[in-house]
Amino acid sequence: MLKKIILSSLVLMPLLGAGLSAAETETVFKVYTVKKGDTLFKISDKFYGDGELWKKIWDFNKYVKKSHWIFPGDDLIIPIEREKKVAVKTDEPAPEQADEDENHDMFIAPYNERAAVPLDFKYAGKISAFTDNVAIHAQRAKVVLDTGKKDGVKASDKFDIYRASKKIHHPETKKIMGVLIRRLGTLTVSDDIQDNSCIATINYTKEPVKLGDFVRLSKD
Repeated sequence: MLKKIILSSLVLMPLLGAGLSAAETETVFKVYTVKKGDTLFKISDKFYGDGELWKKIWDFNKYVKKSHWIFPGDDLIIPIEREKKVAVKTDEPAPEQADEDENHDMFIAPYNERAAVPLDFKYAGKISAFTDNVAIHAQRAKVVLDTGKKDGVKASDKFDIYRASKKIHHPETKKIMGVLIRRLGTLTVSDDIQDNSCIATINYTKEPVKLGDFVRLSKD
């Protein structure tokens, strides 16, 4: 059973203000990894078709102290304004859809500080405990998940591991607008499947896992 319903690029009401009215636009945040030879001007031209709009990108990436100080491997938040998608009411629930260019290894989940659960992210469970008393929990280590038979978990089910990373703030109001989510690796349900828990073995991970890291069924 899924704990959340929404997983997509972060969609917000307009804040960049270009051509269309507020009722017709929305802002989508993308994550772009800097490549060799990139500049904010070139990246702006890639996403907006106009390199002169590079300050829109810089405003959301203030860890870049000087606009020309970006390096291969840096992750940049790219705000993109687009025509708002209008939901069509039907008797049947619409299937979940993701943007064609959605990056499942790194994306931004919506954040609403007024909601009971502010982080709006779809997941199946979390890492709730470790089975071994070791300093680093990585490849081949076993962990306890807070999901089990009642949620349909079966032996050999494979899950992706995700972690909430840095928060994305509005450049002027400083309000939290989203949270960067990164995929760390995968694990497989291995034994001791209870109603509300199970034990899984880490297949691989880019860095040691932590308590509270999210998991969701792998699509691979």
